[in-house]
Amino acid sequence: MIRFFKSTQAATLFIIPVIVLILWVQAFFRHPFVVNETGMPLQNLLVSILTALPGFVQVLIAIMLVSWEAIYLNIIVNRHEVLYKSSYLPALLYALLLSFALPLLQFHPLLFTNLVLLPALNKTFSLFKNESPVSPLFESSFLFSMASLIYFPATTLFILFLLSLAILRPFNFREWMIAFVGFFLPYFFLSIYLFWNDQLVSGWKSILANVIPMHWRLGFKMDTPLLSLLFLFLLLFLLSLNRLRKNFYKNVIRTRANQRIVILFLVIATLSSMVLKIIPLYQSAMLAIPLAVLFSYYFLAERKRPWVSELILWTMIGMIVWNHF
Repeated sequence: MIRFFKSTQAATLFIIPVIVLILWVQAFFRHPFVVNETGMPLQNLLVSILTALPGFVQVLIAIMLVSWEAIYLNIIVNRHEVLYKSSYLPALLYALLLSFALPLLQFHPLLFTNLVLLPALNKTFSLFKNESPVSPLFESSFLFSMASLIYFPATTLFILFLLSLAILRPFNFREWMIAFVGFFLPYFFLSIYLFWNDQLVSGWKSILANVIPMHWRLGFKMDTPLLSLLFLFLLLFLLSLNRLRKNFYKNVIRTRANQRIVILFLVIATLSSMVLKIIPLYQSAMLAIPLAVLFSYYFLAERKRPWVSELILWTMIGMIVWNHF
């Protein structure tokens, strides 16, 4: 049994879920738990529904969302061969990344945004050599649009979809028009709704009030524990990128294309915070999807020095716990 737990994956499978659950238990004692910020129409609707529920129900729904998203991400990664072999690591690292600091242990809009982004990503990956691409094209662009109606910075991920379309398929004008129609259709219906209620101008002004700033400001404090953890994330990202670079051309074409999309996801999701005047820490939850995949690749591919990857993993867990004190 001792030798079994020396394995990084075994430790991850049994220890990390327990740690994540313990961290989320703290949310039962946080008031208010729901991030009540005016924003996009779907976000306002969801907040009004959630605030009417008892506190313990809000926390349970949040835990279920994080758990389902982690499992679904794992299914997507394994189904589309984003890593070179199947693993449970993406799910467990995703749950860990959504729990690394106290501001993330709230019912923030990205819990629902990621729930929509994951099926959009699944549909996008399915475009590779798809002989009937019309349905996944429309559905994926439509889902990216719905995600942006929950959290406005997700609008920039439509650029990710267009770049993914260029990577996965040869140029076809009809397919690109379908993508644009799918993305702008929810905004068309939203504009009609606002027009019917005589709020077309005022509604769009309120939506854009907190975005497209001339300057930016962090909505959280960069203390020593958080800075240390972010530095470790950066180090792990560089190690993952280096490992991916070394093994990139050993993978099949489908895997290489999907890995490019994951890296583009990380870049565009990082830049998406630039449309906000005040950047909250829970904005990093959007980065959890690509980072969970990249970190998983490093832990799977590091074979020559497994003790290094184990040390990094447990250091990361220790720093996450440190951030909760």
